Amino acid sequence: MKNFKLLLVAVVAILSISSCMKNEYVEDNSWQENQARIDSTLKKQKPILEAYAMEHLGDGRQYNDTTGIWFEVLETPTEEEAKAFEYSISPQGSFVTPSAKVKYKGQLLDGTVFDEPSIAADFLIRSGSSFQQGVIPAWTIAFYPETVVYNGQTYHTGLVEDGLKKGHKIRFIAPSPYCYDNKSSEKIPADSPLDFTIEVVDIKEAN
Repeated sequence: MKNFKLLLVAVVAILSISSCMKNEYVEDNSWQENQARIDSTLKKQKPILEAYAMEHLGDGRQYNDTTGIWFEVLETPTEEEAKAFEYSISPQGSFVTPSAKVKYKGQLLDGTVFDEPSIAADFLIRSGSSFQQGVIPAWTIAFYPETVVYNGQTYHTGLVEDGLKKGHKIRFIAPSPYCYDNKSSEKIPADSPLDFTIEVVDIKEAN
């Protein structure tokens, strides 16, 4: 619970998730109820994700106890690739939005692949309600540096020490609150934890 609250602070202060979502919860007095629902979902899914990670990830698997995300770094960038891009913080306290070209696969925990484009796709790495506006929280967490210091405070924001760079390939399994939560679509049932593999073809600061 403490770690999750730390992440919420980081999401609000650093990732700049739209405040309209929070306002909606405040207006109908359901923010605390929604938070309790999320906490319950994370607790319920924790052993499911652990068992899945033990079976499907390799010896390099790691667990992020702030988010409940399991991950494995499959490929790392060269020294030149690692130096080519650095994540930066705006004066307002949010990450300057990167634009990433990635190859990726998304699947349910039953193995059903719901998305695997044949060519690399471009995404703005910022939180949004859809891939057109940004990416789901699990992706921002995967991309952004493990920790960031802002106004003297350290926030836990990501998985990899310096964030994903060109040349990185990562696989991660995220609880549903960091994916599409309790929303459903034709291919993804509500409350579905998701398994993503992402290969970063290129990344730069968005124009």
